[in-house]
Amino acid sequence: MTPRLALGASFALAAAVILATPWSITPAQAYQCKSTPHQAVGVRNLKSMASVAARQAWSATAKTQYGLSWSIWSIAQNKSVGCAKLSTGKWRCLASAKPCNYVVP
Repeated sequence: MTPRLALGASFALAAAVILATPWSITPAQAYQCKSTPHQAVGVRNLKSMASVAARQAWSATAKTQYGLSWSIWSIAQNKSVGCAKLSTGKWRCLASAKPCNYVVP
């Protein structure tokens, strides 16, 4: 068997094992989320930076209030970031989301 053929067979076997494995966790079961949204503000000269600052502030305050595992923006539910330009020329963004925690069954 050539090395290239052996490598292909290994990938095929790995794919078959992964596809045949029964997964008991569905996305709905994997996360527990708070019932109310948590909000935080970011103010910066650039809109994109204000948006990032708002999400970072959201994570920091969620961590303080609920703990590290609840502070991950990427798994939060009902996420939104709204921005408005202030009279000072800076941008103010409000990040809002329900904190979620990954649950291991």
